[in-house]
Amino acid sequence: MMEESSDESAEIISNEEAELAKKMQESAEIPKTPAGTPAGTKFTPNVAAPAPLPDFMSSPGASTAVPTLQKSRESSPAVSSPQQKEVTVPSPLPSLQTPSSVAKTSISPPAPIETPHEASSQIPIPAEMVPESPKSPSDQGGGLFSWIGGSNLVHKVVEKTKSSMESMITTLDPGMREVIRTGGDIYIVVTSEKENKVGAVREAFQTVFGKAIVRGMDSKATTAVQPVGYTCGLKGAEERIQNLREKGELPDGQPVVSVEGFIVELLPDRWYEMSCLILQDPANRIELRTFSQPTPIPAEFILQAQDKTPSDYPLRWAGLAVSIGQIVEESMPHIGRSDWQGALTGVNRRESLTMAAKTLAYMYQQRLPPTVV
Repeated sequence: MMEESSDESAEIISNEEAELAKKMQESAEIPKTPAGTPAGTKFTPNVAAPAPLPDFMSSPGASTAVPTLQKSRESSPAVSSPQQKEVTVPSPLPSLQTPSSVAKTSISPPAPIETPHEASSQIPIPAEMVPESPKSPSDQGGGLFSWIGGSNLVHKVVEKTKSSMESMITTLDPGMREVIRTGGDIYIVVTSEKENKVGAVREAFQTVFGKAIVRGMDSKATTAVQPVGYTCGLKGAEERIQNLREKGELPDGQPVVSVEGFIVELLPDRWYEMSCLILQDPANRIELRTFSQPTPIPAEFILQAQDKTPSDYPLRWAGLAVSIGQIVEESMPHIGRSDWQGALTGVNRRESLTMAAKTLAYMYQQRLPPTVV
């Protein structure tokens, strides 16, 4: 009786152990995945779970898989239980790697982000569609400061500085004005050597043209000593130019300015002294005429000049035999015959001639070809 009981207990234990050993043998023969877990198989709690992934490699899908596996292992019953619920473990994701494989793989940094300008610059453009950029002054030659020559602002500053210096020099020494402004392409001959005529024409042309050469050459007219009327004044100025050209002292095409003074009765018993100015430029076919402002003359001076003109004077039709300047000088010895206008009216003859000559020079400048000015 004792022997049978011992045999039966031994037989029950050996069957359970045989069944457990068989299951363990089957689980050992099944091939494992690189992560150490059988793909799509059932295992008992005695099989070790796969190692968890590092923190920097954890993903939303992987972080949820490991805790679930550990929770299933903790909730599994003891090994000695004969009825064991089998847990199905899903196969690991192909993208997951072990720590050893992560260490061998180098993580490349992200590519730099291109700006819209860089992206558009990589688009090929045909050469004929690319406009040519204007060349800078440095590319055209002339050095670093070549822009100064073509700059209007610099030119204006230089001209302003030059004008200021000339004004200062001529204020300190009025005689330097003729020296500074003498030159250029404008060359004018005046049919007289008197300074009040030559100086007035020179100042006018140098003011209008900037620089000009003006010189005087003596020439006489065949009119009366004191011309009377516009016609006689114009005739006397033309005769001065004609006589100068007949002498051969002027080259062909030389511009000439002639000045002839005369008196005229603009109102009844109201006499005035004026001057006729003529400019002739045969080379450019230019001829201009103008008159100076009238200067009033006292009536007694006119009467004296008429009394001193003989009745048989050959040029009585053209004027008087005595000039008004001579009459004024005889009546007022302290006043010279060449500056009686300034003594009587406050404006000398040179000032009135300068204003008239400026008008003549400006009209002459407007009619000259652009290549000459």
